[in-house]
Amino acid sequence: MPVILHKFRDHGVNANTETLMLGTFNPDIPTGPDFFYGRLRNFLWHLLPQCFGLPSLKNESLASKQQFMAIYKIDFADIIHSLDVPEGTEGNVDDDFIDGHVSEWKDIIGLIDSLPNLKAIYFTRKTFNGIPNMRTQVTLIANHCYQRSIRFCKLETPARFYNETKQQQWIDTIVAQTTCLRP
Repeated sequence: MPVILHKFRDHGVNANTETLMLGTFNPDIPTGPDFFYGRLRNFLWHLLPQCFGLPSLKNESLASKQQFMAIYKIDFADIIHSLDVPEGTEGNVDDDFIDGHVSEWKDIIGLIDSLPNLKAIYFTRKTFNGIPNMRTQVTLIANHCYQRSIRFCKLETPARFYNETKQQQWIDTIVAQTTCLRP
C-alpha cells in the first residue's frame, strides 16, 4: 500500500505563534492546494481575515497569507503526518477514510511545548462522527492544552460553504472569545 505524506510536512510553525489553527490532513498529491486550507471549497482564508475586519485572502497569494499570519501571530498544523492507503485511493480526503488509514500522527503535543507564546488552538471541525481515531488524538491534545492553560476550542468547519452564521461563530470564538466548543 502507498504511504501518502502530508503535503506541508516541512512547514515550520513560527516560534512566535500565539494562535494555532489545527486541522487533519493535506495529502501530498499533484492536484492539492498550495497551503493549508487552500482547497476550492474551503473558506478559511475568507473567514479568518474577516474575523479581524480584513478582506478575504481566499484568492490571494501565499505571500499575502503569510504576511497576515505574521502580523496576527497565527500559524497552521495538521494532526496527521502520513497515511497508508490502498493503491488508487491516494486522493481520497473523506474524513472516515483518512481516520482508518493513519500511518503516523504528527507530534502536536511536542509542537505545543515548543511554542512559548502559544495562547490558543482552534481545531477546525466540531464533530467527530465516524472518526474515532481523530477524536482520541484531539482529546489528548485538548487535555494537554488545558493542563498548560492554553485555550482549546473547536470551530465550525471552514469547508463546503461560507455564511454569516459561520463567520459569527468564528468571530465569537477567536476574537471575542465569548464561545468555545469543547471536544
